[in-house]
Amino acid sequence: MKKKLVFLGLFLSLVSLVNAQTIQDARKLTENEQFEAASAIYQHLISVTPTDASLYYYYGDNLLSGGGEDSAKIIFEKGSTVDPNNLLIKIGRAKTLLNTTNIHEAKVASDKDPSNPELKNRLEDATNNVKAAMVLIDEAVSKASTKDPRTLIEAAEALIHYKNKGGIDGKNSEINLLYGDIYTELNNGTLAADYYNRALEINQSLARALVSKGKLYKRSTNFEGAAQEFEKAITIDPDYAPAHRELGEVSFKLGKLDKAKEEYRRYLELSKNNCGARLRYASFLYFSKNYTDALAELNQVQQKCDSNNILMLRIFTYSYFETKEYDKGLKTVEHLFRLLTQENRTSMDYEYYGKLLGASNSGKDSLAIEQLQKAYALDPSKTDVLREMANIWIKLKQYPNAIINLQQLVGGGKDVKVVDHYNLGRALYYNNQFGLADSSFKNVNELSPKYASGWLWRADVNSHIDSTSEQGLAKPFYEKYDSLAEADSANGSKYINGLIKAYGYLAYYYILKKDNANALFYLKKKLALPLEPEDKKSVIQGIDQLEGRTPKTK
Repeated sequence: MKKKLVFLGLFLSLVSLVNAQTIQDARKLTENEQFEAASAIYQHLISVTPTDASLYYYYGDNLLSGGGEDSAKIIFEKGSTVDPNNLLIKIGRAKTLLNTTNIHEAKVASDKDPSNPELKNRLEDATNNVKAAMVLIDEAVSKASTKDPRTLIEAAEALIHYKNKGGIDGKNSEINLLYGDIYTELNNGTLAADYYNRALEINQSLARALVSKGKLYKRSTNFEGAAQEFEKAITIDPDYAPAHRELGEVSFKLGKLDKAKEEYRRYLELSKNNCGARLRYASFLYFSKNYTDALAELNQVQQKCDSNNILMLRIFTYSYFETKEYDKGLKTVEHLFRLLTQENRTSMDYEYYGKLLGASNSGKDSLAIEQLQKAYALDPSKTDVLREMANIWIKLKQYPNAIINLQQLVGGGKDVKVVDHYNLGRALYYNNQFGLADSSFKNVNELSPKYASGWLWRADVNSHIDSTSEQGLAKPFYEKYDSLAEADSANGSKYINGLIKAYGYLAYYYILKKDNANALFYLKKKLALPLEPEDKKSVIQGIDQLEGRTPKTK
């Protein structure tokens, strides 16, 4: 009776777990070494979705973890029948091969008795199993998508937990480096650093581990910390080229330009000035905003490198735009796009193609917008792209579209500049949305109070809101513009048109208020400016009237 109750309890437990019906629950059970309970869930999931090969992998992996090697092998084979190209199934089959024979033990036994054919065959079989397993793992990893790191993680797990039977110590520094690299790609810096530290505990002279740690610091913009790790790596191995390259890049970020160039020169020496190294140097120059130097480097490199090298064409394209060589840039980016399939084009590729089209007076503004939209869709953090699109829409006088892009930019609150509020105000003004335009120019005034044009635009906007000038809404803004112009007397010529408008408005406002003294004051100030003949004649007549003189008649 007691046994029946135990079995009943186990049965009810399994039924409860099956009802969870998720891979996550089953995998958690496997981690807790509740292999039978996990198997029950997998069996149920497979009965519901028998065509999902990944379920067979996790089920087989659970069986393998619980010591059921033969059962796991059967499940992996079933999964392979469902989908022979499933990458996880390939890794599962590799695990069973690696788990079959301990190659280290087989080799020791064969070495002790080399004349024993059975031991010799056992070693040969173990060696072949390891080779076959590595082929499967390499194939899975090579086809794995960077957007789905699970294949890479399971491959690393196979190497760590099963390749021990292939004669490799579980405390292997290279395996820990691999795990560190995987967690780096997953943006889990804490776990990545932990694995790099484990690798260093195993091998303190491992320069690569220090460089990998330094890259984590660089990702988090801790450039001082990164530089320290790269310096340590160079101390351990002065000829480790990647350490010099990375130290060069963070030295630039820290403003140590001489140090940056020195380290990059050393990097080029150690890498034997090969094509890839020279292109990385050109990339460094581009990102350092040394566009002319980047182009000079590329012009030398292209004589040795493949003319269709994607990185080379990209840096050429980006640098040509920055040096305003738009025709050359367009030819290069068009060649680049012929080589790249759509899925391999980056946000920056689209961005620079759009910028080049917009700046080149090619008449292809619509195509420029299309490319910029693709750039923004791929990377919505690129606020500069919104700015570029808005500029083209304003150029085309399609103000509603410009308003949409600029409101996205300003509303996002990231890297917003005074010019963005200014351009939004202009677009709203031209679209007759004067109330919203006033709010935009108010932002301009607050962010840049000495920017005279901001006050002039706000005055103009308010002269439309208060079209009769009765309320004098534009008055304080024209007065502010006047005071800024007077304070900048050395550059008086650039304020003339604005002052003509300001003095005309202020004179009219005071006439409405029957304040002849102030009206005369501003009319005389306007008369002192270079006016068009008709405008000058009108101002003189106004002054005469206010001073009580009768206009002369012929």
